[in-house]
Amino acid sequence: MTNREVAALLRHYADLLEIQGENPFRVQAYRRAAEVIDHLTMPVAALSAEKSLTAVPGIGSGIAAAIVEILETGRLSALEALQGELPRTLVTLLDLPGIGPKTVGRLYRELGIATLADLEEAALAGRIRQLKGLGPRVEQRILEGIRFLRGVSRRFLLGDLLPLAERLAGQLAQQLDVEVAVAGSIRRMRETVGNINLVAAVGNQATLVEALARLPEIAEVQEPTPAFVPAVSTIGAEVRVVTAAPERFGTELLRWTGSWQHVEALGELAGGTLPPAATEQACYQALGLPWIPPELREARGELEAARDGRLPQLVSLQDIQGDLHTHTTWSDGRGSILAMAIAARDRGYRYLAVSDHSAGLGVARGLDPDRLREQWREIEAVQAQVPEIRILRSCEVEVRRDGSLDLPDEVLAGLDLVVASLHAGLRLSKEEQTERMVRVIRHPHVDIIAHPTGRLIDRRPGADYDWERVFAAAREAGKALEINCGPERLDLNDELARQALEAGVLLAINSDAHAPDDFAWMRYGVGIARRAWARPEQVLNTMSLGALLAWLER
Repeated sequence: MTNREVAALLRHYADLLEIQGENPFRVQAYRRAAEVIDHLTMPVAALSAEKSLTAVPGIGSGIAAAIVEILETGRLSALEALQGELPRTLVTLLDLPGIGPKTVGRLYRELGIATLADLEEAALAGRIRQLKGLGPRVEQRILEGIRFLRGVSRRFLLGDLLPLAERLAGQLAQQLDVEVAVAGSIRRMRETVGNINLVAAVGNQATLVEALARLPEIAEVQEPTPAFVPAVSTIGAEVRVVTAAPERFGTELLRWTGSWQHVEALGELAGGTLPPAATEQACYQALGLPWIPPELREARGELEAARDGRLPQLVSLQDIQGDLHTHTTWSDGRGSILAMAIAARDRGYRYLAVSDHSAGLGVARGLDPDRLREQWREIEAVQAQVPEIRILRSCEVEVRRDGSLDLPDEVLAGLDLVVASLHAGLRLSKEEQTERMVRVIRHPHVDIIAHPTGRLIDRRPGADYDWERVFAAAREAGKALEINCGPERLDLNDELARQALEAGVLLAINSDAHAPDDFAWMRYGVGIARRAWARPEQVLNTMSLGALLAWLER
């Protein structure tokens, strides 16, 4: 498990302890430990293997034992015991703005409130204001929060639900000893997803209900429907586990992976009903088609391409030879150059670009020319320690409003690779923004444009460009546009990435890792590239080290 996953389980345990009214010092101890693990510069699993967890400030022997249990089993028995003592629906109340675990615990112990419906009923009846410190204003905020939650079709980042979906599938498969697969928009690698869909090769729903109820990250198992067993996870995401006879497993996996437009088109091809099949490959074959990768199943020409033998050989995670946009403790990262280099080497990478921010991004402790040259000396020292991977001198250089860069040309010339990015001025007019971007692309020292729009999914819209001009400039200048793998960015998105490829632009898929664990984000960017129909030769960092160095010397 990653540091983030271990920390998430510890935070969940701390929430339940606080709901139960446990000693505040114990609650805070688990929260502090989760924070410490989140900011470690090396995998917590490595510390556990070295039996040095207790050497980390904030991790005592009791919490260390809990961490070891999580790493070895993927579970925490103390958490499961606590879940057995409390209604699992309580954690869903934490989705309400301004309602923390302490308040949820009081509402449960003093008023018997365990569900959103209980809470709404109590607020409407004026019973919440009877509790000390919770007056009419709190009741009103609660009712407004409930209305908000019900009025919003909640969506989650792919990076939040994909790991959870895989954990749930793995745990169910282990308990039931059957095949369980992730389906839905998660499997199609959409940037945001509404729920978790799993398909299980099991016919007995009662057995499935029992198994689901035992999972530590399931808050509530609901009344089964004829097709699936619904549940709610501890982070509020809906879960549907579809039951499928083994001889129909492939058909149901295809159906529940979607998209519905793709499945509907297949149904028309089949004359109304998809043929029963144990595997997806067999189902497609019965329709006279090759297997179509899930990322392409969006009714965007994939059936015609499959029929005509034009499906691309998509880029895969195994094709990635290195990462060309990463950060270290020299700016706003949480891993040293050595820690990042070792992590990249252990992933099988051949090269790594250390691309800390330039001074223009003050909030990230960016590097001025003197600090940048100082960093180069450390890179040289680390290179001697980790000779298996080539460490490239790079920098994520801030783009000013006029399109100029905030490092002088003589410094840029000393870098192996220059990554240019926009963090401010995203609201310029389309014309101004396009001129700004075209100027950056034409800069002789720039190699990659990072997260080109600057958007944050569902939080901040990106810059608006005349994309035809931007793509033309990138193609003519021979520059790469990035698919940033950060779960909150995924920028370029799949539609823009596909347009870029059609315009002849080279892509770079970079993690933007700020800690060793973040290298795992590469899978999300690769998923976006696959949705864009990208082939390996259209991605810069599938090149061998020699080919990359030759490209950088172009």
